[in-house]
Amino acid sequence: MSRAGRLQPVADLLMQAEQQARQRLALREAERAAQQQRLVDLHRYADEYRRRIRIGSVEVATLRDHQQFVARIEGLALAQERAVHEADEACGDAAREVLRCQRRAEGLKRLLGRYRVRAREQVERNEQHVLDDWTSTRRRAV
Repeated sequence: MSRAGRLQPVADLLMQAEQQARQRLALREAERAAQQQRLVDLHRYADEYRRRIRIGSVEVATLRDHQQFVARIEGLALAQERAVHEADEACGDAAREVLRCQRRAEGLKRLLGRYRVRAREQVERNEQHVLDDWTSTRRRAV
């Protein structure tokens, strides 16, 4: 078996690892999008309650409850901002992992290509030697 043939299972494993890394990146990006949407929703809710307070559509008896509710939503928004930041970091880590896997797989592909070229060149040299030997023995026979 040729060098390239012996290394092909390794190349297949690297390609599989790259595909899995891409899948993990897609999951991380989906999670980040979901976290960002939750943050947008929280800001929208807080803005809506603040607007109600500002225009005076909240009764005085429930004003304090509304203000406390807005404060809780703002607290949740801060926590959600941290979750978005963590999701961003997870996406960055996953993207770096994809790049690392890509580089490893690409490097091995280039190596396998060089091995295949060398093997093909060796076969051509061997064939040329056989032809040269055949023509020289034929000349001697004539």
